Amino acid sequence: MKRVYAVLNNRIKEFTSHEVYSGQASDKANYPYAVLKLSAVDNTEKDRDDYMLTVSCWDKNEQPSHSRAVGLAEDVRKALLNYRYLDEHQLIIVGRPAVGNVPDQDTQIKRYDVTALIKMYRRV
Repeated sequence: MKRVYAVLNNRIKEFTSHEVYSGQASDKANYPYAVLKLSAVDNTEKDRDDYMLTVSCWDKNEQPSHSRAVGLAEDVRKALLNYRYLDEHQLIIVGRPAVGNVPDQDTQIKRYDVTALIKMYRRV
């Protein structure tokens, strides 16, 4: 899973100038930023691991505008769209990413999640 994290984290960082964190943002993180999380998903294929990728794009500001969070989510979506990665250990295929708003009780918090199914084939 570490390799998949690294590959996806590096790919997303190529498409945005904002910070991208794995698992949890720093307490001192500057908005907007993204948090990448992977969850294992059961599959039926031999030599393949599946994951659900969630990249939460966070912003906090007093204006009602969601433009910075939406812009970051769109950067992440573009980074993942049709992405394939191959090296001597694995082939990673990213399914079609989806973007959705996650409402917060605090009106200053703006959050959009980008989700995609990740298929990682082990080279044997």
